[in-house]
Amino acid sequence: MKEIVKNLEALGFTNYESKVFCVLFEGNLMTASDIAKKAEIARSSAYDILKSFTEKGICNEIHTSSVAKYEIIDPKVVQDKIEKEIHDSYKMKTTRLKDSFDQLTPLFKAKELEGEKVDVELIKGFNKHRYAKFMQLWHDSEKELLLMNKLEGHVDSTTDEFARNFVKKGGVVRSLYEANYDFKIKVEGQWQTITPGKLVDFVNELQDDGGEVRLTDKIYQNVAIFDRKVVFISLVDPTISRYNRSDIVVKNQNFAESMALFFEQSWQKAFTADEFRNKFIEQKGN
Repeated sequence: MKEIVKNLEALGFTNYESKVFCVLFEGNLMTASDIAKKAEIARSSAYDILKSFTEKGICNEIHTSSVAKYEIIDPKVVQDKIEKEIHDSYKMKTTRLKDSFDQLTPLFKAKELEGEKVDVELIKGFNKHRYAKFMQLWHDSEKELLLMNKLEGHVDSTTDEFARNFVKKGGVVRSLYEANYDFKIKVEGQWQTITPGKLVDFVNELQDDGGEVRLTDKIYQNVAIFDRKVVFISLVDPTISRYNRSDIVVKNQNFAESMALFFEQSWQKAFTADEFRNKFIEQKGN
């Protein structure tokens, strides 16, 4: 019973409400005094709780010739009611959260004075936030994205569509991927290791979206360079779990230009899809 009380408290019931709720399931047509005694709470508290439960449709109040008695209604109905309240509360809180941040975010940006701008940001934790930061930096870019990807190729319809629109508006997307036998792409929500031949097909699909893609033997860190002004680095360390690694955002044009130069040097040494295919066929032939 103690475990049930704790679970009910986690759902939003008070300790007394949880105890009364449990007692109501133990018998039929109980008086408030009986319920208070079994729940080991004050009778006045039991009356208030039973009145609230009756108004919420959790229990029925039945008047006899001498005293009012209470009984729980169909448990399935009660469960549905509570479940609906939880969903409605979650939806309301989520809506209010979004509305609040929609109004607060412009204030934050407006207060960011030129002399107070942060030139380095550190991001740790849940990957969704990292992806959102990456997409926000890309959304704020106008001309170019230079991408060096060591770990995985992301096949994501949202990203693909964004890339197509970026290129249509005159933007340039150039991507370098590390080509090795551990290379993975996301297909229908599942990460799959692909062969060198399928990797070439993957590159061709990316190029169909308007971007330029090349393959290289080695990439040490995941790097994205936006308009040669901002650099997003997703640090790679095999000894640390992916979800505990750090990302760094550097808003320094000199640093971005130096990273772009490194990208250009790596780009010149990299293979096109056809060159990689020919290289793989030659190696296979040997």
